[in-house]
Amino acid sequence: MKTLYHGTIRKDIEALYPVSKLHNTDKKVVYLTGNIAYALFYIWDGKHNKKQGKYVTCSLKDGIVYYEELFPNMLEAFYKGVKGYVYEIENDNSFFEVLENEDMWYSEKTAYPNNVIYISDVYEEILKHEQKGQIKIIRFNDVKPERIQSLNEHIKNKIIANKLLDKPDSEDSIFYSIYFTDLWEEIKKETIKSPN
Repeated sequence: MKTLYHGTIRKDIEALYPVSKLHNTDKKVVYLTGNIAYALFYIWDGKHNKKQGKYVTCSLKDGIVYYEELFPNMLEAFYKGVKGYVYEIENDNSFFEVLENEDMWYSEKTAYPNNVIYISDVYEEILKHEQKGQIKIIRFNDVKPERIQSLNEHIKNKIIANKLLDKPDSEDSIFYSIYFTDLWEEIKKETIKSPN
């Protein structure tokens, strides 16, 4: 039976409830992955990162996790010093593969972990998996300039569309102004030049 994994900062979880929405449906499901290295990136500390919603920029391909940094030292900024847990759940045939997402599984039933692994520093654990070849980190300096430009344009459009400059105390405003400082300042300057 295949072992599935769930990464989180929450300890003492006895059950994982189907509270997430299955893509393009109204079904409520619980999501898990069959790749423990991938589960590490979902150990997201909202207090540490100034954002409750996860900001995970990785994908799975042929069993390898590809993580792309969108600013210098992003991996370290988000995960260094973060503690968490990876819960193990045996796939009892109530889980189904998520189409178009490698090694992602879902169930409409409550899942009960049978084991938990404590992670004392998620960043250090990710680096261990990188050394084993299970994770490929695309560090910011190795991201192609045109890719950075495209990503920055996307983030910029999001900031403008959500009028985040007008909401300096909102979670998203704080997050983007801290981690995408240059882009945030650029948008501020443009707004001052053309207030309409």
